[in-house]
Amino acid sequence: MDIAITKRGHRAQLRCLRADGTQERADLGPQVPHHDLAHFVAERRWALRGGFFGNIARGCSVAQLSDPQFIVTRGPQALQAEVLARGLQSVASGACAPSDFGALVNTELAHWRTPLIEAPVAMVEEASGELAQLAGRYRALGDGESLMLQFALEDL
Repeated sequence: MDIAITKRGHRAQLRCLRADGTQERADLGPQVPHHDLAHFVAERRWALRGGFFGNIARGCSVAQLSDPQFIVTRGPQALQAEVLARGLQSVASGACAPSDFGALVNTELAHWRTPLIEAPVAMVEEASGELAQLAGRYRALGDGESLMLQFALEDL
């Protein structure tokens, strides 16, 4: 699936072009779309085919995936992806050290009775670095320019 995150002033637009030619579009929040980039990194790093972008690739809408009641119907990987994305944002902001990431996300996953994840410090540092790199690429865009990404379910 082709993903374009386009800078529109202080906001962003997400466009996902699925393999079947259909697409999903959504306006994102202000500033750098950290949460969406964190999903992209987490889902690829932890091979979560059932996360946000995997569900978009399968035909779900952003509106559906913004509904917590819907997310829980999508299986454990949807919730794992959400928790991992928030955890990566915590590492990126300095609120959580890479060495504490595993405990942070697994505490929340245990609360939801969702399978725990492996989070070696080196993997978390690499994921955090990738998130920082993507955020930097997005910040460097001019108005109307897009950050282009590829998300392939078959590669996970």
